[in-house]
Amino acid sequence: MQNNRYPSINIRSKNELAKHLAGKKLTQQQALELINDVLANFDKYWRDNGAMSKPIDNKWVRDASYTNLGKLLKLINQKVLAPYDAMLPDFLFGGITGRNHKAAVKHLLGTKRGRVLLKLDISRFYERIELHRVEQFFALKAGCSKDSARLLARLCCVPFGAKEQPEDRVTVARGFATSSRLAVWCNLDAFIRLERQVQKHLRGKDARVSIYVDDIGITASRVSKEDMMALYPKIEHILANDPKQPLPLNAKKTKIVFHDGETYDIAGNYQGKWCFEILGLQMGRNKLSPGTRTRWKTADILHKLSIKPEAALRKSKKALTRYRAYIEK
Repeated sequence: MQNNRYPSINIRSKNELAKHLAGKKLTQQQALELINDVLANFDKYWRDNGAMSKPIDNKWVRDASYTNLGKLLKLINQKVLAPYDAMLPDFLFGGITGRNHKAAVKHLLGTKRGRVLLKLDISRFYERIELHRVEQFFALKAGCSKDSARLLARLCCVPFGAKEQPEDRVTVARGFATSSRLAVWCNLDAFIRLERQVQKHLRGKDARVSIYVDDIGITASRVSKEDMMALYPKIEHILANDPKQPLPLNAKKTKIVFHDGETYDIAGNYQGKWCFEILGLQMGRNKLSPGTRTRWKTADILHKLSIKPEAALRKSKKALTRYRAYIEK
């Protein structure tokens, strides 16, 4: 049964999917041929991106670029999923039209002084979302037929682990064009419960929640370290005990940061002075600026330019200057 917070995709067959994907540069017949080709050659059309993967953390970035699978995934992302972005709550960001990392951090600024930030990280987010969850989203939430839901899920998921040593578990493919939107839709109910819990726990504190894929930021004004420490287990319970898809938090990456930089772990232990930043951006009173890593990179390039003014370094400096202007605008 469909819920009005979910999109009405309603694809009932492979031919109907082809009709959705067709456009000025692709006929329905060509779209159908593309789908059939990908189904016949799926494993040939993707690989592990060794440079971006983190095997030690069981995070494998999949790459389907320059293949028919990559082309098909982009079409599904643009024509099946993206049209419903406006339905998503305003605290969800990442892989959604108009909701990049700058928008996610800006959402946390709030209107009152003395902000405190709780930084959370979902452990192996994409790898937690299994094939059956994607099928359920398309079939039970978005109104697609069982066969169409199975087809769409199959195109967007791959076996867990290295491609050369796959496991039986099949999950959303980290790196595919469709992954960010599917990750949000498959966990929408849990994220809404999380946001409501934050507003309840921090009522009257100008609380803001920003979820950017697997990074969660929560800010509020006039709150104590203990307020945030008490909020953490409530959020952990919502995510880790979701009966449909448990999403455990990475406690080691959890931080409570005050606006002056004082930082604590979730047990309340002092961690030193850190910048008041998240997603690589530093938050001021009513403004954003590039974070620590970008500042270090800029300083390094300026130092190298002072020694040897190479064209590549000048190009990098120009790009960083444009990025800074964009963030601070």
